Amino acid sequence: EEEELVIRYDVPPAARRSLKAIGIMSEASGGFSAEAFGTVDGMFLKQVVTRTTGPIASRWATIMARRLLASRTNTPVGVNGADWAAERAWLLLRMGDSVVARQLVQEVDAGNYTKRLHEVAMQAFLANGDLSGMCPLTESGVRLVNDGRWKMSRAICASLAGEQGSATAFINQGRYQGWVRGVDYRLTEKAVGAGINGRRSVTINWDGVEGMNPWRFGLSAATGLEPPEKLFAKSARQMAGWRAQLPMFSPTIRAKYAPGAAALGVYSNREIVDLYGQVLEDEEAPDVLRARAEGLQSAYTASGDAAKVSAMSAIWTGAAAGADYHAALVTTARAAALIRADDAHAAAADNLVASMMTAGLDNTAVAWANIVKEGSLGWALIALGAPQLRQPVEYGPLDDFYGNDDSESGHKSALLLAGLAGLGRVDAEAQADFGGDLEVNIARQTDWTRAITAAAGRGEQGTVALMAIAGLQAPSWSLVPANHLYFIVRSLRQVGLDAEARMIAAEAVTLA
Repeated sequence: EEEELVIRYDVPPAARRSLKAIGIMSEASGGFSAEAFGTVDGMFLKQVVTRTTGPIASRWATIMARRLLASRTNTPVGVNGADWAAERAWLLLRMGDSVVARQLVQEVDAGNYTKRLHEVAMQAFLANGDLSGMCPLTESGVRLVNDGRWKMSRAICASLAGEQGSATAFINQGRYQGWVRGVDYRLTEKAVGAGINGRRSVTINWDGVEGMNPWRFGLSAATGLEPPEKLFAKSARQMAGWRAQLPMFSPTIRAKYAPGAAALGVYSNREIVDLYGQVLEDEEAPDVLRARAEGLQSAYTASGDAAKVSAMSAIWTGAAAGADYHAALVTTARAAALIRADDAHAAAADNLVASMMTAGLDNTAVAWANIVKEGSLGWALIALGAPQLRQPVEYGPLDDFYGNDDSESGHKSALLLAGLAGLGRVDAEAQADFGGDLEVNIARQTDWTRAITAAAGRGEQGTVALMAIAGLQAPSWSLVPANHLYFIVRSLRQVGLDAEARMIAAEAVTLA
């Protein structure tokens, strides 16, 4: 018996995975390099990750961070590999990417799970509505975490395995000992009833329920329930990403949450267009959703550029400001790229360029350089987002842009100056003069600016990317300081992430 207790693995030694490097993307497949964090102390990086609570103002920075967190990078010195994977997965969940978070926690062998990884793994499986994913970890989760939800998961897993006697015993014990209560208990009963020969019919009454938590989210998704929208009113934005990625929901349901996921950076242009295409095939789709899908279809397939631009303009003007407008730009990105640069569409040029930049279609957007008016939004986005700029930007166009700037205290103009300076695309004298006009010091130093500058000096792409999203924690670009954008863009460019630097700068000016 004592010898059996020593055995921790069900897999042969050759199949066990190391904790020295964890991830689902290699550098060859588009991820960051294994040495992305250099020799930085792991406890410092762990603090950066845990203190990045969001929301993240930048969609492009979120996309960059998701790629970093999913990459097979070396585990930093001073942290346990399983704990480091847990913190990375937890940040992915906070950014709305439930799918990659689950894949990441599954990269660690069950025998190497720590208490922290158990805690995060449950959140990841619940965010995906994947109850069976918890089952290999249930007993160790009960032992290490000692949480009522892990104890109740034994009832669910027993039911999924067809062991209804054990499931009944566990759920009765949970009721008597109060492991979970109220609607959380009723949802557990419903999940148990969904197992093999469950034979339980449970009706969920949402009246009196306040708010949404991961347990309610995961169990309702797994049992095919869509909770009332009011329960999500106080939830963080990341749940829009979770809901849009749930495979058990029909395209019609996921399309309701897709704009929020697109604004977060969880959905790409291709994904959201494909999803609306599936909505068009659903004859029972709600009229409002079908009208939105048909409008997007016209933006891509209408006869002639004028009709396409008209359809896109309707989408842009029909969206509210902020995340809705951002999502509208994402959905039309490749439709905008279909439009030939022509003076006939000059009135829509700003939005066309902004839309293309959301999908990184920078070369296509540059074709509009002779159409956009100097000092306009489109001009600013091309100056920031173009792969190459022939000559530095001078004071005149900056002053023209400021004259059209309706943001509070000229914040959009300050971000434009910061982005251009970080990219090295503004005349030095113009930078000083325009900064004086705005009364903003884009080079103002703080502990955070010194840390990201030092990381860039060491050539650590991963550390710079983590510091960048830490410096972009704000509900919107209107609250991101101009000096943060300057140091982020400059540092990203210094470590070879030039494309990300340009897209983040363009996005800042679009949405501030």
